[in-house]
Amino acid sequence: MRPVNPGLFATPVNVGPRSLATPLPAHSLAFVLLLAGALTLGETGCSRIEAGEARADSERTPAASATPPASKAVYGTPIAAPGSVALADVAKDPSKFAGKEVVVSGKVSAVCEHRGCWMELSQAGEGAAAAAHIKMAGHAFFVPRDAAGKQARVQAKVVADPSAAAACGDPSEPTKDGKSGCTAEAEKALGRPLAKLQLEASGVELF
Repeated sequence: MRPVNPGLFATPVNVGPRSLATPLPAHSLAFVLLLAGALTLGETGCSRIEAGEARADSERTPAASATPPASKAVYGTPIAAPGSVALADVAKDPSKFAGKEVVVSGKVSAVCEHRGCWMELSQAGEGAAAAAHIKMAGHAFFVPRDAAGKQARVQAKVVADPSAAAACGDPSEPTKDGKSGCTAEAEKALGRPLAKLQLEASGVELF
């Protein structure tokens, strides 16, 4: 048998990849750490984005459930007064409000069929005791002739002496009791005398 040369085992032989026990160079170690950090941040960022989207979806209100605002039509001067007075309170003691501007609300019970130059307003549940005959001041504007049955908000001046108020409408066709114009037309439509409270409106909102 041929003898083995012991010197063959004295010189290290590179037989494969670097041993795991051998420390990496500084620049290689920094690269590995940087790559691991980037992967961790990427996973965290995605998780936060997904969580944020899920929370936004849960808090979003469906458009179909939103209640649309009530539509209104404005005639005359837009109502600027911040508060309002119950129509029943004004009707109970008109002298207390004589010559003053008030804002009242109610249901339109009758309207001038010719031009819309007057309307009767009543407060729900109060009947004729809380009603007002409303003229459009100076015929500067008119309300629709089909406004009866609608809700209204009115800014108007309380007429101090209704008997001295100027007549409106066509006075050429007086009734048996001598009434004509708006008075005759309104009482015919209402089936009763006009409301004692009379207002001159500067602005009307119909709903």
